[in-house]
Amino acid sequence: MKSSLKFKVISLKLLLVASFCVLTGLLMNSCNPGAKKTAPLDQGKESGVAKFVFSEEIHNFGQLKAGEVVSFTFVFKNEGTKPLIITHVDSGCGCTEVKIPNKNIGPGQEGQIEVIYDSAGEVGKQLKIITLFSNADEPEKRIYIKANITNELIEIYS
Repeated sequence: MKSSLKFKVISLKLLLVASFCVLTGLLMNSCNPGAKKTAPLDQGKESGVAKFVFSEEIHNFGQLKAGEVVSFTFVFKNEGTKPLIITHVDSGCGCTEVKIPNKNIGPGQEGQIEVIYDSAGEVGKQLKIITLFSNADEPEKRIYIKANITNELIEIYS
């Protein structure tokens, strides 16, 4: 009878040690920094990327007389796989106005950005930078306008 009880106690100890080993192994495996973990899928966000592709990124207005107001429409295509969303535009100065009729361009669709330049008070070679902020693979995209402004009043007195 004593040997039977002794056998049960030893069996119970072995069972406890084995359980402890299994639990310890599981805990160590789950905390292993080298273990590959997968992030949960966020079903609310679209996968892929949005991508600006412009037919022209620099437009030269050429020779202008000071005070002329000119405009040019840049055309681009979203060659990405998710909608391209323009969130903000920095025209750089008050002489340049930017109009964007549609700031949400689907994959494969074209968009337009109209740039209106007022050359009043300007003289010489001008380069204006328009920065577009978006969710594209290149989140800050720059387009440029150039002109050479003649200002007779300033040229007479210089």
